[in-house]
Amino acid sequence: MSSLVFVTADLHFSHRKVEAVRGIGWGAIVDRWNEVVTKRDVVYVLGDVFDLAPVCLLNGTKKLVLGNHDNKPLARYLDPGCFTRVMAMAEWDNCLLTHVPVHPGQRHRWRLNVHGHTHAHAIDDPWYRCASLEQTDYRPVLLSKLARR
Repeated sequence: MSSLVFVTADLHFSHRKVEAVRGIGWGAIVDRWNEVVTKRDVVYVLGDVFDLAPVCLLNGTKKLVLGNHDNKPLARYLDPGCFTRVMAMAEWDNCLLTHVPVHPGQRHRWRLNVHGHTHAHAIDDPWYRCASLEQTDYRPVLLSKLARR
């Protein structure tokens, strides 16, 4: 069987202020993740992991695009069971994957900007697609589905 490619952003594991606003803890996010992602799938995490401990509980091959809260030494993100790759940005099917939305002057280079960082706030422009957990029912979504939407 082939693997599926998912995307998510703004996990904020163990970040008390974010968990209080969301009303959902990291354990429930891990459960929702593992309901949709299998061990053979790939997940791009578009920044702001915060606490790395729960990452080893998540199914799939995980790739991290660094966010503004990802300030641990690079080697920690690459520990076994954590992320297989750490990047400043990524590209998938002519879509730019970033944590922070990029300047609209980059439209000519990519079909879409899939991003995180804005949490529950969406940019009113179809070129931007937000993958923050608050906008995806607190679970990763298929990257192909988000890009088609």
